[in-house]
Amino acid sequence: MTNNCDTKSNPPEGIDEAIVARAGELVPEIRSRSEEIHTLGRIPRDLFDRLLEKGLFDLSTPRNRGGLQANVKTRKAAIAELGRGDLSVGWVAAVMNNAAWVLYALFPQHIQDRLSATPGGFRGCVAASLVKAKVRKASGGYVIEEGRWAFNSGVYHANWDLLAIPLVNETGDLTDLGFALVPIEDITILDDWDVTGLRGTGSSGILVKDVFVSGDLVTPASALFAGETQASLATAPLYRTAADPLLTISQLFPLLGAAQTAIDISLDRLPGRVIYGLNEMKIESAVTHLQIGEITAKIDAADLLVRNSAEALDLNAESIGDYMPPLDRARIRRDIALAVRLIIEAVDMLATSYGGSAAGVGDPMGRVWRDLRVATLHGLLVPTTGFELYGRLLCGQPLKAAMV
Repeated sequence: MTNNCDTKSNPPEGIDEAIVARAGELVPEIRSRSEEIHTLGRIPRDLFDRLLEKGLFDLSTPRNRGGLQANVKTRKAAIAELGRGDLSVGWVAAVMNNAAWVLYALFPQHIQDRLSATPGGFRGCVAASLVKAKVRKASGGYVIEEGRWAFNSGVYHANWDLLAIPLVNETGDLTDLGFALVPIEDITILDDWDVTGLRGTGSSGILVKDVFVSGDLVTPASALFAGETQASLATAPLYRTAADPLLTISQLFPLLGAAQTAIDISLDRLPGRVIYGLNEMKIESAVTHLQIGEITAKIDAADLLVRNSAEALDLNAESIGDYMPPLDRARIRRDIALAVRLIIEAVDMLATSYGGSAAGVGDPMGRVWRDLRVATLHGLLVPTTGFELYGRLLCGQPLKAAMV
């Protein structure tokens, strides 16, 4: 099969270190406020505003609209830095940048103009976890008669919500799945996010009742995953990036930074600690050295897999060739799956070697460990799905997933 990740065009753009530095400058403050973020259940408003001022929610926004239009490699590095401060902050940044990418890659110019003119700029979140929705076709669009969605990360800071909805015809038959942009004032936030990890994402459930959505604020999911982008931005590589692997890998970026923080916490605590039941200092123990060697290898391997996938996405988008073939997209999902599994194994080993203190609600290792474990429960990051997608295609079986 032809691999469209290979190209003889100009070399791909590198990482924009200035953008990454913006994120890095905030890491000490974010880390120092992790307890506050966790307790509040969302990013504090003043901290969110500073992230906003530094453009860290505008990585997917076009330069001609005041954004940074960062490539995938730069997005990886910047969001991983935010995850190094606090995983919830990095997670929300990933979601909001994904929402912006969908707006500027798939919606028509006049909708981009309208939403960009929202006071404070477009600040989108995504509600893809549809619990139930009753939708009917109406003149000029759709009416969401009643709908409920779960896990709406970043909703407390958004002004638009990208809702997954069923698309139906005039007789009520399902024709496609779609994404509808709905202003936040038409949404009821349930304030029901009470979890053991990722508490600071504010991933509350939401309700929508009797809301009309004009047709130009709806895009079919089939267009998203077939690589159909708006002609106005088709020449910008970022908006030609393969949608499913981009949106999936973006949610993994902050986990890489959080995993590094877990290592830092563990190493900082080693001096003076004794192995329980033995008269041996942990920092001098061969067991500790073996554990740290394996843990760091796993996290470095995960980072390398993600870095190579980001490079492949950028190369394909910059090649001005065909949309990335399904097997190449599935290969990235497979590599994401392995990276997630390596991170899970590494942080579980870290928590075990750290000891019972990791069970403490206020312990920094415990918080990072729980955040990472909850993050890896997200449907896009469950390893078995990514492995199956690739294995199924490699075995010559038809694709059965809506995504990829």
